[in-house]
Amino acid sequence: MKKETKPGIVSDIKEVLGKSTAGVITSYQGVPTPELVNLRHKLRDAKLELKVVKNTMMRRAAQEAGFDFLTTHFDGANAVVIGYDDVSAPARVLTQFISGSGAAMTVRGGFLDGRWLSDSEVNTLATLPSKGELVAKVLGGLQSPIMGLVQALSSPMLGIVYALNARIQQMEGN
Repeated sequence: MKKETKPGIVSDIKEVLGKSTAGVITSYQGVPTPELVNLRHKLRDAKLELKVVKNTMMRRAAQEAGFDFLTTHFDGANAVVIGYDDVSAPARVLTQFISGSGAAMTVRGGFLDGRWLSDSEVNTLATLPSKGELVAKVLGGLQSPIMGLVQALSSPMLGIVYALNARIQQMEGN
């Protein structure tokens, strides 16, 4: 790699880290290129990015972005899955890909809100529902009591209507 291109790559990574909400560091050594391409497609569909960069440049970018805690975690063949909106998406999509494809990848850790996450914390984060699912559950929970109230208030009225209807039919039959 030419010396002139390195500062540009470092500034790009710094910008990506600065905009990110969460990320997961994974080891990709021994993973065939077609599987990495497949992973990139899955990540792109989920609006996530996979960055594979030399460790020295990643350390420098992390330090410049204020992510000093990341500098000690880059050794070996590493890739970083970066997320911008949903904090659980990078962990969830990556762990689903690893378990579904049987790829020889391992989760090494991650970051969230300016702090390091261990691999077990990343796996826990992966089990959380997405932001959309959480919003749907909250709205469903808010709607449930209202629907119960509507049904409770309307059920005596329905009973009265059915009783009157039965009485009218009985009177017509006489």
